[in-house]
Amino acid sequence: MKNKNSTAARTLIACIALLTAWLPATALSQDSAADSQPLRVQEIHCAGNQQVSCDFIRGHLRLQPGATLDEDEIRNAELRLSALRYFDDVSIHLEKGAQRGAVIVVIAVTENSPVVTESVAGFSSRMDVERLLVGSRIAHQNLFGEGNFADLTAVASIPLGGPGRDESYGLALRYVDPMLFDSRRWFGIASAAWRKDDYEDQYGNYAHLETPQLNVTMGWRFADFSYLSSGLSYRPGIELSTGQWLRDQTFETDDEEDLELSLRLDYGWSSEDDLLFPTQGSTLQIGMSTDQRITGVHVGPLQFRKTWSWLDSYWTLKIGGDPNPEYHVQISENQLFAVTFARPVKAGDDVRRGRWYIEPGYGMRGWTNDGRHINEAGVKIGYRADTRSFGYVDLYLIGTKDVGK
Repeated sequence: MKNKNSTAARTLIACIALLTAWLPATALSQDSAADSQPLRVQEIHCAGNQQVSCDFIRGHLRLQPGATLDEDEIRNAELRLSALRYFDDVSIHLEKGAQRGAVIVVIAVTENSPVVTESVAGFSSRMDVERLLVGSRIAHQNLFGEGNFADLTAVASIPLGGPGRDESYGLALRYVDPMLFDSRRWFGIASAAWRKDDYEDQYGNYAHLETPQLNVTMGWRFADFSYLSSGLSYRPGIELSTGQWLRDQTFETDDEEDLELSLRLDYGWSSEDDLLFPTQGSTLQIGMSTDQRITGVHVGPLQFRKTWSWLDSYWTLKIGGDPNPEYHVQISENQLFAVTFARPVKAGDDVRRGRWYIEPGYGMRGWTNDGRHINEAGVKIGYRADTRSFGYVDLYLIGTKDVGK
């Protein structure tokens, strides 16, 4: 009996030891399984916003409470918000939620003034035609506290001399709803403008335009940074005449005064972190348009910009000039193809950020009267800054020549 009791006791002790060893391992495996579960968004909060609504800020983060946390989308949202002029600084961090595996997403921003200004002044000597370009914009970028904005832009190209002429004047008033229908996917633009252009080169190619213009555009965002937009333009009383040499040395003229209505469809994307001071990302735009004559579909122009950071400098490849993605617009003078080298300038009492830049470029300007292709090549040198006193400022010089002469 004693041996049997002893054997039973040893068996019981062994079972207890085995169970004791198994329980922590099982608990650990359960904890590991719990830790491996994806985090879920409990809430999305805003911090630092005084004038811009949290709904507008949250609209740039394509996550909802209850959704699985997506780290790539967090980074994408930081880029989208940083690219706006509403904020001086944007950062997104996580806080512990009420339950295990739940997190609170906090979007922290430092707001800029809702009223912003932009000024451009440049001396241009292109193809031996000299001019002075000046432009200015004033915008309120937080109407009704919902991120809507309105801007007024005036640009003048004043001729100074040369064998040709390059003179133009423009005035535009726009209203933009970045979250049309209270949707993060839709945006809308309405604008009224007036333009007058008078261009003639030394070979006799010319274009004369004077027109008021009313525009209505609706856009839809999809994927991470892409969008489609469709716009209708109405130009009552347009006056447009063009004349150009062709490759076969014939001269073609056209009076296109019946182009009152036109429809345009655009596709683009923008993953840049800033419109005027890009440090990374790319932007593309391409579109097609037609008019009431329905004589065909016109494709273009293509605009593309890509920026890299290397050796404490910024390098940018541009095709078709500076793009204006979605509803953003900038005042600039460019060549068709260009490579920009830019060096940042140390911030000071009045300059929040700035950079000087050198931009060699190349363009194609049509044909001469003897059937030769016009090849324009030159360089642009400038200084761009975000100042506390004068807003955004861009000062530049650009000079080009017909290198095929």
